[in-house]
Amino acid sequence: MVRILIGLAWLFASAFALQAQDLQSLLQKHTDEITKPSRSSVGLALDDLVASGLPQVPVFLEHWSDRSVWKDMESGVFFIGTEQGDALLLRDVDTGVETQVAPDGYIQIRPNGGVRRVIGTALVQFQLSDPDPKRRVSALESIARRGGADQLAPLMASLKGEDVPSIRARKEQLITFLTARFGEGQADRITAIQSLSKDTSVAARAVLNQILVTTSGVAKTLPAANIASVTDPMDEREARYEALVKAGLAPAIIPANAIRTALEANIEEGRVGGVPIAQLGTDAARTQAYDALANAGIVPPLVTPQDIDTALQSHVFYEVYSEKNAEITAIARATLDRVETRVGWAQTLDLGLDGLSLASIYFLAAIGLAITFGQMGVINMAHGEYIMMGAYTGYVVQLIVPDYTISLLVA
Repeated sequence: MVRILIGLAWLFASAFALQAQDLQSLLQKHTDEITKPSRSSVGLALDDLVASGLPQVPVFLEHWSDRSVWKDMESGVFFIGTEQGDALLLRDVDTGVETQVAPDGYIQIRPNGGVRRVIGTALVQFQLSDPDPKRRVSALESIARRGGADQLAPLMASLKGEDVPSIRARKEQLITFLTARFGEGQADRITAIQSLSKDTSVAARAVLNQILVTTSGVAKTLPAANIASVTDPMDEREARYEALVKAGLAPAIIPANAIRTALEANIEEGRVGGVPIAQLGTDAARTQAYDALANAGIVPPLVTPQDIDTALQSHVFYEVYSEKNAEITAIARATLDRVETRVGWAQTLDLGLDGLSLASIYFLAAIGLAITFGQMGVINMAHGEYIMMGAYTGYVVQLIVPDYTISLLVA
């Protein structure tokens, strides 16, 4: 009875709503896509929800992704629900009015992981312009973790009204990252990639590495693709041949236990392949017997070292870029090399300064002991205590005074 009253109340409110369209009406329009969402069908519902511009949409998307949306199976009305013991607290998606009911007759909407990622992408579009800076930062971190081509346009659109300098700088950085990977124009991508040459952060290097992702391949001839490198087939010989086997380009190597099993299965009158059982105690004899079975077509032939060499030398092993544009990968490789060179020099200087600092400590300790012993002829037993006091003083100063050495070097 309570459920019927709730449904009638919603229908009554909808009939006399002042707004031309409310969220519940949109949800009813896409009831099937919301109740049983899939990655292929949920896009239409999300497009309409985002295009509506209703302020209730971000809240609904958050709860939908968190699996806290419930549906009344009798009236078809959607609610935001929270389980409270044996009861269910329902909140109207438009008015926010809460009602506590029994959970019977209500089902919880449970989108799978793929659908939740699609919902999250749509939700980010709202969060990027949210009045709360914390929500904008949360959206940016979400993009940083799982950046996609569909997030570039909303991110650029949100930049115009951003008034927090730190968030604006983060948005500009992510725009550069996404443009480098997913920009529509080649010139824009090249400009974005080249701008990363002075950025030694792990995130910038990760972007360049993502552009330079490669996959291994093997073929009779080199394919017409953006080839990263061609490898020597004789390097890692066993692994290369295994790749041929997986690609269906060569027969598998028959292991010793399979040879033994085949010999045991083909014993006839005390012989296997014409070889007496008593003589099968050596590898050569077992190979001879197995070859005889292979020549008779009973078992597959053995793969010899010569066969392996011939197969390897007649195929090409290569690495191919996932990025199809050769100019993009060439510029990304050159940019990454420059960045890694800068990082290498910074690390070298850092290690050099650390070594010099440690050497100076040893020198001070040694020279203090030497002078004291040279002048007095007695070792100063309090010398170590002074060194320890100096060490603690240096440690405290290092905590208080920032170290700008590396930041100035890579700036």
